[in-house]
Amino acid sequence: MARKISAPRGTHDLLPEEAPTWERVEAVVRDLSSRYGFERIDTPIFERIELFARGLGESSDAVEKEMFRVSGAKGSEEERSEWALRPEPTAGIVRAYIEHGMHVRPSPLRLWMLGPMFRYARPQAGRYREFTQWDVEVIGDPGPMVDAELIELAHRFYAEVGLRGVVAHLNSIGDMVCRARYRDALTEYFAPLSSRLSADSQRRLQVNPLRVLDDKDLDPELAAGAPKALDYLCEACREHFEGLRELLGRLGVRYEINHRLVRGLDYYALGGGGRYDGLIEVLGGRPAPAIGFGLGIDRTVIGAQKQQVTLPARTPLVAVVSASPDDAPRRLEVATALRDAGLRVRTDGLSRTLSKQLEAAAKAGARWAVLLGEPGLARATLRDLESGDQQDLALDTLAAEVVRAVDHRTPSRGSK
Repeated sequence: MARKISAPRGTHDLLPEEAPTWERVEAVVRDLSSRYGFERIDTPIFERIELFARGLGESSDAVEKEMFRVSGAKGSEEERSEWALRPEPTAGIVRAYIEHGMHVRPSPLRLWMLGPMFRYARPQAGRYREFTQWDVEVIGDPGPMVDAELIELAHRFYAEVGLRGVVAHLNSIGDMVCRARYRDALTEYFAPLSSRLSADSQRRLQVNPLRVLDDKDLDPELAAGAPKALDYLCEACREHFEGLRELLGRLGVRYEINHRLVRGLDYYALGGGGRYDGLIEVLGGRPAPAIGFGLGIDRTVIGAQKQQVTLPARTPLVAVVSASPDDAPRRLEVATALRDAGLRVRTDGLSRTLSKQLEAAAKAGARWAVLLGEPGLARATLRDLESGDQQDLALDTLAAEVVRAVDHRTPSRGSK
C-alpha cells in the first residue's frame, strides 16, 4: 500500500463543515469593501524578495526568518533571481500602484484584497504558515479622518461577523523625525539592561530598538519602565493622534492605548494596520501618504467558532430523487431546471433505491425532496423532509411551485 501523504506542516484543509463560517466571513468582507467604496486589486502570490526586504525592512522577522523562498525552473532566468511567497499584501499593492502609474487616478485611492499569505513561522494554534487576510489600503490621504474610518471599518467587520468584545489597541510611533528621537531614547534605556534581554532583542537593539518592545519574552518590568512613543511625538504627529482619538470617540469606537504596539499586524491579534507614509518613495514611487490594515480571516473564523456565533440561515437545499434507481438522466434534467429557477439543488447519478436516495439527501442537509415517479408520469411529489408534509405537483410548473413552497414554508435551519 502506498504511503499516505499529509498536508504540509503549518497548513490546514478547509472542510465542507467549516465552509459556512468562511463563506459568511468572506461575504461580509466583500459587502463592506463595496459599502466603503474600495476597489478590488489582486497581486501575484510571489514577488522578488527585494520587494519585501525594502517594504518590511531587512531586520523584520518576516524577512530574516519567515520568508518562503521559491525558485524558477532549472536553467531559467527566474532561477537566477530570488523570489518569495508573499508574507503580506501591502508591498505588492504598492509595487502595482507604482508600476501601473496609479498615482494619476482620482485621489485618495481606495483598494482592497482578499487572499493567502505565507510565513515560515513555528506553527501554533491559529498561527498557520499559509493564512488568509483581508487587506485594505488608502493612498493619498494624510489626515486622521481616514485613520479613524479604517479603525471603525475593522470594528464593523467584527461586529457584522458576530464577534463580541473586540477592542482596538492604539499607538503612534510618529514620523521619521520624532521616531528617531524615540529610537535613541529606547537605545539609551535598554543598553545598560541588555543582559536581561533575549538574544533576539539584543540583536534588535542594535538594528531596530522599537522591535525590542515587540518581544513576547520581554520582562514586563522592563517594558513598563521603557520610554513611551507618545512622549516623543512632534507637534504635528501629536495633533494627528489626538485628532484620531477625538474622531474615534465621536464614532463610539472602543479602543485602548498600547505603548508596546510598534508594528501593524501581530500574529496573535485578529488583525492590525497603520500608516506607511514613506513606503511608496522607498519602493521608487512619488511620495504619497498611505494607510492600511490586514485582518486575519483564519483567526476571525476561529474566534467565531469559539464564541459559537450563529450564522444566517442558508438557502434551503432541495434534493431530486426518483422511484427508479436508474433514472439518473431525468433526475439531472429536473435538477437543472430547478437550478435555472435559482434554487440550491443536489442530485446524483448513483443507482440506488428511493429510500437510500432520501437517506443520502437528509444526511447532506436537504430540507426538501422532489420525488419523481416512474418514467412517463407528468407529476412529481415535493416532500418537506422535516415535517413529512408533501404535495403533488405538475412537472410543467414544478420549478415555480417548488420556489413558492421553499419561499413560504418553514425557514431552513441555520448553520453554526
